[in-house]
Amino acid sequence: MTRKIFFVILGLVVLASIAVFVVTRPSTQGLVLTGLVDADEVAVSAQIAGRLQQVLVQEGDSVTRGQLLATIVPKELQADQAFYASSMKSASAQVDAARASLDYQELQTRDQIRQAEANLSSTEAQLKQAQANLALAEQNFKRTDRLFEQQIVSQQDEDQAKANLEANQANVEALEKQVQAARAAVALARSNEKQIIIRQRQLLSNQHQFAAARAQDLAARARLDYTEIRSPINGLVSLRAALSGEVVNPAQPIVVLYDPDKIWVRADVPETDIHLIRIGQQFPVSFPGGFERIGTVYFRAVDADYATQRDVSRTKRDIKTFQIRLRVDNKDRRLAPGLTAYVTIPIKDQD
Repeated sequence: MTRKIFFVILGLVVLASIAVFVVTRPSTQGLVLTGLVDADEVAVSAQIAGRLQQVLVQEGDSVTRGQLLATIVPKELQADQAFYASSMKSASAQVDAARASLDYQELQTRDQIRQAEANLSSTEAQLKQAQANLALAEQNFKRTDRLFEQQIVSQQDEDQAKANLEANQANVEALEKQVQAARAAVALARSNEKQIIIRQRQLLSNQHQFAAARAQDLAARARLDYTEIRSPINGLVSLRAALSGEVVNPAQPIVVLYDPDKIWVRADVPETDIHLIRIGQQFPVSFPGGFERIGTVYFRAVDADYATQRDVSRTKRDIKTFQIRLRVDNKDRRLAPGLTAYVTIPIKDQD
């Protein structure tokens, strides 16, 4: 009786195994290719070395583009940024001071030149008037001198005319010297224009210093921004490669992401069967869970130059394989990278 029960149980196990195999095995109506679900994975890493302050995501989390994934301890970079920000403010103040000094120098120089030129014009006008008076005094003296020789006028008139002539001569000489002094004052005022050039160069130098300080501040801000590691894509976290407290280096992965809406099935096809597959064709793709998708071929190429099998019955040469890729729908998120896939290539109805 015990032996009968044993055989009954054994038979049931065998039937169950057969049923499972029938349900889960891929269809054999045509060429069946075994492949894998694949996706572009993005290894998110830091651009600077430092200690991770916190990692904010877990494996399997859904993330959006720009979402904060992890942070690096920022104290040193914060201090650098504060220093360069202060340097930029100081340089900006120097630029403002140099610009104000230039404006004052230009205004003062213009006023000095206008005043000196006005004084020169006034003195030259006085000189012309004095020269005219001198000419008149000379004529009057000559006339009075002739009349005095003829004893028509008195000695007093002679002395008066001579004194008037000498006074006008002295006035002309004085005004000529004043004109020379006024011309010198104009030249001096115009020479102050060189001070404007000096102020302009000083302003330009300060502007260059401000630009350098600003660039350093921007660089410090950028380095500070590097302490925040953000997601470059919308996707899922497939791997968390680092933990809070670890020291990471540039390009060292912290988390690995993939886009579940951009996955595909890749499989290798022997060159003896690649003629059955063309870009744009659709084939059924089944998965171990028993569900199926329709895949569209969008890529095929030589996979490798090495052999995957040897055709000993005919030409005794290595058979190359071609890789194909099929786009499949994953709106229900049932597919993930690494999942086994079976691509069925119908042999009938193929050219």
